[in-house]
Parts: sequence; C-alpha cells; structure tokens
Amino acid sequence: MTDMKGQSVTVRSPYWDNMKGILIFLVVLGHFLWDYRDQELAGTIVNFIYIFHMPAFIFVSGYFSKSEKSRSLPSLLKYAVIYITFNTAIMIFSRFLLNTSLQLLTPSYSFWFLISILIWRLTIQYVEKIRHILLIAVIISILAGLWSDVTNVLALSRTIVFFPFFLAGYRLSGDKVNDYINNRRPLDYMKGIMLLIFTVCMSFVFIRNYTELNESDFLMQSYTAPLDLIERIAILGFAALMTMSMVMTVPGKLLPFLCKWGRNSLIIFILHRFITLIFVKIFPASNYNALYCIPAFIASILTLLICGSDRVSGMISHSINNITDSVSPGKNVPDSRKTGLSGKIPVICVILYFLLPIFTVILSPVKTIPAGKDISSDVMHTIMTEEQKSALKDALSISFTGDLILLQDQVRKAYSDSTGEFDFSPMFEYARRYLAAADLSIGVFEGPAAGGEAGYSTSNYDDGIPLHVNFPDSFAKAVKESGIDLVSTANNHLLDKGEEGAMRTLDILDQVGLLHVGSYRDEAEKESFMILEKKGVRIAFLAYTLGSNGYTEEYFLRENTSMTSILANPDSKFFNEAREKVISDFRMVKNLENPPDLIVVIPHMGTQFIHNTDKYQDTWNDIFIRAGADIVLGDHSHAVQPVEFRTASDDAGNAKQTVIINCPGNFANSFIEKDGDATSIAEVYIDPETKEILCAGVIPMYTRSTADGNYQALPIYSILTEPDLKNEISGYEMKRISEVQSVVTSVMLGTELTLDQAQEKYFLFPKGYVRQPVEAIEMTDEMRGTDLYKLLSQSKTVCFVGDSITAGSENGGYGWYEPMMAAFPEITVNKEAWGSATTQTLLKNSKSIAERCADLYVIAIGTNDVRYRNSKTCAMDKVSYIENIDRLIKKIKEENPQAHFVLISPWLARDNDPYTAIPVEKRDQLLTEYSDALELYCQENRYVYIDPNLAIKEALLKCAPADFLIDHIHPNASTGIALYSEKVLAYSKSKR
Repeated sequence: MTDMKGQSVTVRSPYWDNMKGILIFLVVLGHFLWDYRDQELAGTIVNFIYIFHMPAFIFVSGYFSKSEKSRSLPSLLKYAVIYITFNTAIMIFSRFLLNTSLQLLTPSYSFWFLISILIWRLTIQYVEKIRHILLIAVIISILAGLWSDVTNVLALSRTIVFFPFFLAGYRLSGDKVNDYINNRRPLDYMKGIMLLIFTVCMSFVFIRNYTELNESDFLMQSYTAPLDLIERIAILGFAALMTMSMVMTVPGKLLPFLCKWGRNSLIIFILHRFITLIFVKIFPASNYNALYCIPAFIASILTLLICGSDRVSGMISHSINNITDSVSPGKNVPDSRKTGLSGKIPVICVILYFLLPIFTVILSPVKTIPAGKDISSDVMHTIMTEEQKSALKDALSISFTGDLILLQDQVRKAYSDSTGEFDFSPMFEYARRYLAAADLSIGVFEGPAAGGEAGYSTSNYDDGIPLHVNFPDSFAKAVKESGIDLVSTANNHLLDKGEEGAMRTLDILDQVGLLHVGSYRDEAEKESFMILEKKGVRIAFLAYTLGSNGYTEEYFLRENTSMTSILANPDSKFFNEAREKVISDFRMVKNLENPPDLIVVIPHMGTQFIHNTDKYQDTWNDIFIRAGADIVLGDHSHAVQPVEFRTASDDAGNAKQTVIINCPGNFANSFIEKDGDATSIAEVYIDPETKEILCAGVIPMYTRSTADGNYQALPIYSILTEPDLKNEISGYEMKRISEVQSVVTSVMLGTELTLDQAQEKYFLFPKGYVRQPVEAIEMTDEMRGTDLYKLLSQSKTVCFVGDSITAGSENGGYGWYEPMMAAFPEITVNKEAWGSATTQTLLKNSKSIAERCADLYVIAIGTNDVRYRNSKTCAMDKVSYIENIDRLIKKIKEENPQAHFVLISPWLARDNDPYTAIPVEKRDQLLTEYSDALELYCQENRYVYIDPNLAIKEALLKCAPADFLIDHIHPNASTGIALYSEKVLAYSKSKR
C-alpha cells in the first residue's frame, strides 16, 4: 500500500502494481460490506477477504521498506502527517454522521495500518538482525492473544500479530523475486493456481465451520476461549498461503486499471473510508438484503476509479508532500511555506486531535451532575395503575410462541427405546401454564409431519448438512397438549417433504384437534377464512410466508395458488402481484356477511438471527396495517425482535391501536447460537367490550439443554422463583440467563430489565413499559407490634421522602419501601425523592413535599450530606443536619399540622463507595454522629426514629452483597428492597 516514489529496490514494476491493485480493491469492497458482516452472503465475503487481504498488503509493504529512504525521517514524517490529518478527520466525520465516539489512542477504522507501518519501519533494521527472528515473530503473534492488554490501542494487537508478514516481505530478495517474475513458466503458474484454488476452498470450509468469526478475531485482540488460538493459527496460515499463491499467479504485464489503482493505493486507502460510511448511512444494516452486495460492488469500483485517478491522487499527494516538507527539519523549503497555512496544518491537526475529548463533551447532551453525585441510570419505570390492572384482569389474552421447529438431535433425543415413541412434552413442561392460561394461544408449526418413512429432520443447522425438517406425529400432539390452540403452517419448510408431506401435516393436525391456517388442501379451503370467537370478540386469521425452500415465488403465484399464501421481496418482479393478493384477502374478510372484529396476520418473514427488522418486514408490516390488520404476529427470524404499536385508521376513518410482534424468537430448539436461546412468549391484551388493543405482554424464556440432550423452554421467572428448578441451574448458566433476560427485555420492550427486576410477565403499553407492583413482604408478629406498623395502619396517605434509595433512581424506580407498602394496598402512597439528594435538596423542594398533605411522612436522608462534603449542597455537620431536618418538618406542618413523622437514620454505605469524598473511617464516624443527633431530635419531638443499618449490615455479611445490592449503596429491585423494608419495619421502635 505504500507509495513507490523514491524506492530504490527496483524500477516500478507492473507486477507489484497489479498485486497492490487487487488488494486495494479487496480492501475497499471489504469495507463497503463490513457493516453487513452478520448476514450470510455479505458475511461470507467479508470473512474471506479479511482472512488475508491486510497480511498480503503488509507483506508487499515490507518488500518496499528495504531502502534507506523508506525509513528516513521525511518518509516516516509523511506517514505521521497522514495519520494525524486523516484519522482526525474521519473521527469528526464519523461523529457527525454516525454519532460515534472520539478516541485519543485508538485509531479509527483502517488507519491503524499507518501506525503499524511507522513502528515496523522504525524498528525493522534492528529487529531483523536477531537470529531466527521470523520464527520468533510467528510464535509471539500467536501467543500475544493470551495477554488481555494487547488491544487496538495504538494498533498494538495487529502491529504484533501481522509483523511476520512485514518481516517476510522485507527479507524477500529483490533480485530473486524479479528473476522469478520475469522467468515464470506455465508450470509455475499452474502450481500457483492450484495453491490458490486449494487455499480458497479450505478458507470457505473454515468460514463455514466457524461462523462465529467476529470483529475481535480480525482485530487480533486477546483470546476469550481456547478455540480462539486455533482460529488465529488458521487465519494466519490461510493468509500466508493466499499471499504465496498471489505472488505465484499475479500477472507481470501491465493491467491498466489494476496498475493505476496499485500505483495510487495509498491515496485510495486514506480516502475510501469516508465514502463507505456514507454508503452505510444510505444502505443501513437494519434493512439489509443480499442484493446489497451489488451496490457495494459498484460503489467499490466507482471509489477506485475516482480516488485512484491520477488527478485526485496527484492533488492529495501534492498537499501531503507540501505539509510534510514544511515541517521536515533541514528541508530546503521557502520560509513562506513553513510559516504559511501549510506549515500550520500539522500543528492545527495535533492540537485538534488532543482536543477531541473536549469536543465529545460539547457535542454530547449536557447533563449536570452535582458535586459528589452518583452516576445514575435515571431510568424510572412507571408503576401500573389500578385502572390498568383492572382492564388486564378482564381482557381477552392472545399468546404467541413463534417458531416450533425440531432439528435432527431434538427428534432423535426424544425417542424412547422402551416405548418406541417420541416424547416432546418436556419441551413445554414449564411454559405450559402460560400457554394454557391465555384465552387463545398461537404458534408456528414450522415444518411438515410427513411420516417416518419420509425421514425426519436431517440437520442441526449450520453443520454443513442441508436442512430438511420433518416432525414425528407426536410433536403435533405435544403442541396441542401444551395449551396451544392454533398454529400457522405457512413457513419456508412447508414443502421440505413435498406436497404430499404438506397435505399429510394438515391431516395430523386435524387428528389431534389443533386448529391451523397457512396451508390448504384446495382453493375452497383457502378462501374459507378462519374466524374464532373468544370472549365475544370475533377474530379472523391470515397467514403468509416468504416462500418455501426450493420453490419460486412464481410457483405459488401461478402454478399452485392454493397451497399457501406468499409474500414477495419488495425488490422482486412479483412484489406487486403478491401485494394485490394480500390486499384482496383483507378485502374479502372485511366483506364477509358477518365480518370479524379484529384481523390477526401471521407472516413468516425476516432476516434470521438479527434483533431488528429488515426492509422486507417493514414493507409488509406497513401493507398489513394499511390493509386493516389489527395484530401482526411475525416469526422466522429465530431471534427476538421489537414490539411495535401503530396508530391506524379503521374503515370509518376512526383512529385505532394496532400492535406488531415482529418475532418472539424460537420456542425451543437445539440451535442456540446467535441468541437462539433467548426467546419469549409474547402476548396481546384486548378489551372485549370495546375491541381495542390494550397492551402487549412479554414472558422472557431461556432455552436449556437437559442432561438427556433435549431442549426446554424455561420462563426466567420460574427459574428464579421455583427452588427445585433453580437448584438445577449452574452459576455458569445463571450468567447466561442474566444475558438472555437483558436481550429479550431490551429488544422487545425497548427497556433493559435485569434479573432483580424479574416479573412473571412484562407489560408494554402504547406509551411504553409499565411495571407491576412488587410483592409484599411477609408480616411477622414483631413487625405488627412496631410503631411504624401502627402509624401505617392509621394512615390513609403516606409520603416517602429521601434520596436515590427512596427514589429508586439506580434500580429502575423501585423505592426501598415498596415491599412494605404492598402489604397495605388500601393506603395511597406518594414519593418525593431525588437521586443524589441531600437535606438541602429537600429544603429546595419543601413546597412540593408539603403539598402532598400526607397523614404520614417517612423521611430517609443524610447519607449524601456526609459522603459528598460540598458546603453548597450538604449539611457539613450534625448541627446543620438537624437544623435542615427541622426546617423541612416545620414547612410540612404549615400545610398539614396533623401529619406524623418517621425519621430513618442515614443509610449505610459500603467500603467500596467510589463517591465518598473523605476516608471511609471518617465517613462512618460522621454517619454515626448524624444518626445519634437524629435519634435525640426524634426523642425530643416524639417522632419515630428508625436505625435499620446494623441489621442490614449483618444480613450483608452473611451472604454475597451482590444478592441484595447493585453497587456500593443501592438495594436491587427484588431482594434488596425487600431486605430494607423488612429491617426498617422490624426496627421501628420509638424511644420516648
């Protein structure tokens, strides 16, 4: 990739320009496709290119680093100028275009190469003298992954790992290589071609078997598993073989475009990344389809033609050379140039580069953080109202499980030699009660039941064996017994066993009493639309599929129109025809003599294994909603995807609420890579009186492999709350379950919810996620005898006042008192609390606190006054602390003279508290002083004083603090707030 100007190794050779031209094309194409690497076709291309393209380029760069001039100060300075100028520019460009972060020591995108070549050229003349240095470099490049601090900072990882290629190129004899190039015989070409074919084939086998190659593998970062070391050896081996085969096969004659691109490769390299970022903005990964590869290829060629033209390359090179000359020591350059703009550019770029972190702050949303403030998540989830709870209690509920599919191992492991039967009931054991509880449960029967003689499922997916599924008849029975009432058979595996297998499937479903839509025996059956009535609501069902494996869109639209109803790719020539058929279906349903109240659509579509919708889904969802769909239940992606609410218009022009469940994931199958084990049961709730959609529900599930090799769908709430099940889960599995919880909730609800916020199901309303009230603590006789319990029993309204522990600003809005107050459902509860609050905060908000006019005020404040030690916001001593408390209470009494008060001592803080401004010993001493002063104040004024800290501390000493706390001070949303509620209530004895 280096400019050959000034090189003394050899006269410019078309051979080397051809090679660099090929490699720079691969660099550009790889970067145009990089953001789509998670998709099958683009991912395969990217993985193949990235296995070898940069090592081969580095080999060429090493070859052209032999001369003294290439390692001279002006040459090195030139690379430094290019790096500082263009790396800074692309960081700013990317920041505005894609809102990326600005980094000081980590190079952006492909500009790492410029740092690496600077390091290699600075050190090569010293390092290459070491005996056996090439072997040593190879060993180090492999072992480097064992150190976690070998990262992309200053391009360290790739500088170390790719150094053997630079060294090999540097050591390559110019005379010998020229002799080889000029005297190659046909047999030499044949050897090179055979090596190339072998390497390409083996590379694709490697890519096919290791689909988990990711960015860190190509960044050559540290290993996370033993297999990573083997992968690196394989990648470096393939890179060496590809480089060798290119050396043997690249033509020595001038190839016009390739030679020009190779000659101007450095300029192409530093310019093209700006264009690729614009391309990704125009063609976002969220809308990816395989056709993206075509515009990416065309854009690559256009980029090479423009950036690789002599005109553009000459202009950029001239500017770079002027800047370099102006800052080169001892260079004979006019003073005007050194003192003019060109001479100032490097200085400006260096200053700008080091000021980028400041610009990051300026460009980011401003968030004022008071002195000593905890860094808070500030996510406060709204609690479900009584009206919402009442509406859900009477609502019509529809549950949807998504893909019910059996891969090869699942079928075989379900077979029992003793009974001679296939038993799939364990799959549904823990999910059954949720499916059965719904008024109507729907699934997708993704494959045929074509009988054993047709051969059951042939593959486990991604094992190199073509996948053709077929289920034993007992699977249909297990699905029915799970509580599922209706299945869609419209899917891409519909005809895996031919038309006969598809027809037999319908017979089996009828035999077990499982209702079905999506495939049909004839046109009459297809046009007799399925309509069910539940709780007085008539619901029509339409099902569609993106097609069936091995069959064309034309087959279903022209040759076998009764088999199923298909959708078409928006870019397909059959798209308009498919759309008109879909719209016609809606029109026919609406025009029935007794039309339905709601229309549910079950489309089998979407890109597999991604958590966002693609262009295909978005296009058809729009069509469904405009055509009159009320509920869309999508599947096929095998990955959870967002729940969407849309406001649409009915036929009378009135606004109505619609909902789209894009995909709830698998139900349970053996392909658990790519978050295949993160699944859910999705629900839709409908008001049976108004027929309006109220909300959606999500039950997160984790797919577990049992000891017998089969798979179960486990609701995460069951794992956490059923002791027998929880005891079967290892600590390692629990970490994955925590990740699954995060994936399902963040994707489907748009809000990440941790395990400590676990609920049996989560409700998403059109305006957002709404959490359920927490469970009440168990009341003991000791608690019932406390002063706080007596005061609560006498109160109609209670206001809790305090800081982040009361506000719940670190755990999603779960105040410490909620489990206690859940035992008093008749009391109206108010909260006046703020994250990082001090007594000064309460005084500033005393008016809003007083206006609550509660019968009882429970005030817990003071910890932050001690921790932060900021005279502007804190009570700096116990006297000031009590004065602030007293002023607050007097303000409240002005509005409500009859109010009662309970005061809680400042909360404890653990020794790992990073926000305490004083030593821990001093902090604890002050906390004790403040607590003692508060206790005395309460005695004098006949208020209830509570100090639960010793009891809380003892509980934390008996177990892992992480079981109760999310950090140094804040209780988590489950066991943590329950512990605080229990200890506050148990220790609320007044001293009068």
